[in-house]
Amino acid sequence: MKLEKGEISSSQLMFLVGGFIQGSLLTLAFAKDATKHDLWLALIAALMMSLPLALVYITLALKFPGQNLFQINDAVFGPYLGKLVSFQYIMLFLMIVSSNLWFAGDFFLTFFFPETPIIVIMIMFAFICAWGVRAGIEVIARMSIILVLFTILIALTTFILLLNEMKFSNFLPIFDIPIHDFIQGTNIMMAIPFNEVIIFMMVIPYANKMKQVKTSVLYGLMIGGITSLIVVIRNTAVLGPLADIVVSPSMEAVRLIDLGEIIERLEALVGIGLILSMFLKVSVFYYATVLGMAQLLKLRSYVPLVIPVGIIGITLALTNESSIQFTYTAMNTYPIFSLSFYIVLPLISLLIVKIRKLPK
Repeated sequence: MKLEKGEISSSQLMFLVGGFIQGSLLTLAFAKDATKHDLWLALIAALMMSLPLALVYITLALKFPGQNLFQINDAVFGPYLGKLVSFQYIMLFLMIVSSNLWFAGDFFLTFFFPETPIIVIMIMFAFICAWGVRAGIEVIARMSIILVLFTILIALTTFILLLNEMKFSNFLPIFDIPIHDFIQGTNIMMAIPFNEVIIFMMVIPYANKMKQVKTSVLYGLMIGGITSLIVVIRNTAVLGPLADIVVSPSMEAVRLIDLGEIIERLEALVGIGLILSMFLKVSVFYYATVLGMAQLLKLRSYVPLVIPVGIIGITLALTNESSIQFTYTAMNTYPIFSLSFYIVLPLISLLIVKIRKLPK
């Protein structure tokens, strides 16, 4: 029995993937310490290197039509080892939900509500995400179209308005950083967000046109990647070395737009766009977490788990001591830790599928 009865179209899947990638626009800053003004090059490299891995995820999903990541794990590794692997993925997804809840809270605290306790902001954000998860993947996918187009519009508008402030000498000299720093920056951006599209192995079974899944996912990756590239180029061209030290390069860059009283509203729109994109990403991970838990617990519905998982996510988020600790983990620990989930296990799964000629 399916826990989710909704269906999504090819275009909705494409925009959902694109919006998911856009949901990490705020976290692009994690790689800037390593890559400096070459962040845009590392972004392109990360996008290109993530495409073959995305094809691995898509191939596995299409080999087992109607089955999600956790069901595929059972088929590939057996019912016991498969569930153990799936449990590890649930822990990973839950960690990502909690991390993004904290990051969203910290962003609002820094730029909009400095006097508000961060737990209040996180509860409000988690509540909105929980509403989306309870509504189902079909509703989230429908919202993604509007959110993606809004984010693209904001990115292009601010890019044009900041043209007079841009100095393309800020990109020079090109590739003057040590190769190990470039590799580190590329690895960070592969881990956040491009390789995280493995989460869509939980969503693909609900696509109504399986033949178009490959195109939808890859196009979505490109939409999210190009939007991210526009934002990175804008921020680097406008801020130069300052982009390496500010909390949010996007917010600082937009503050340089000279439109009188309109500037405050524009800054708020940019902030709203960034948070709405993050809402989409968190909702997808949140949805996959409760869906996976419901499957492992053999429940008839994932809905009873939505609130408890939200509470757990907020509780875990509160264990973050500071922005410095959070950034250090995102830069140094998570990219290495996630390799087994995003690269090793999917490749092993595909190898087993080929050798055993699954599904039989």
